[in-house]
Amino acid sequence: MQTGRAMKSPAALSQAEREQRLEQWASASGVELSQLDGMQSGVVLAALVFLSFVGGVAALRRMVAYLLSHSGLGLSSVIIGAVVGTTGRAVRKARQVAPKEFWKKLQKARRGHPAPKLRKEQVGPVAKFLSEHPGCSVAEVLGFIHQSFGVEMDRLTLRRFLKRYGLGCLKHASVEDTPLLSDAQPTEEPSR
Repeated sequence: MQTGRAMKSPAALSQAEREQRLEQWASASGVELSQLDGMQSGVVLAALVFLSFVGGVAALRRMVAYLLSHSGLGLSSVIIGAVVGTTGRAVRKARQVAPKEFWKKLQKARRGHPAPKLRKEQVGPVAKFLSEHPGCSVAEVLGFIHQSFGVEMDRLTLRRFLKRYGLGCLKHASVEDTPLLSDAQPTEEPSR
């Protein structure tokens, strides 16, 4: 994809090129062209050409799927999924969404994993709570987190958080032996 300047749109295709593109797509996706009428195959070809132009822009691919599913041409969700590169189930699920809700979801689409519930700045207070309450239950730790940070989480998320920051080993014996969390020892030299 070119950046910085406008891309050229695809040139008009000849009848032979159109048929060839449709046949290539049909063989690659496992769709029989005989189940499409002339209007449907024309719209499918237009969608394929447009999607080859926009490349991997996920929001535009989702928009094309939504438009095809509401085009009134009777395209099945399997065919639409094959056009945009997703599953028929995803198309059926998106088909049920109202336009306003679809637009909101499209604008707020996330990439990758969701943000963690607890941030690394909150490790200190959790570690302090665990060291002050060595025999506490998981429910007590979850209650402390909810009260202190306003975050609701389940046991598995807490377990991952504790493991990520090495807090799963905070038992009473290991806390006593750890210099960072043990009682302050008097030093012989005065501090400067």
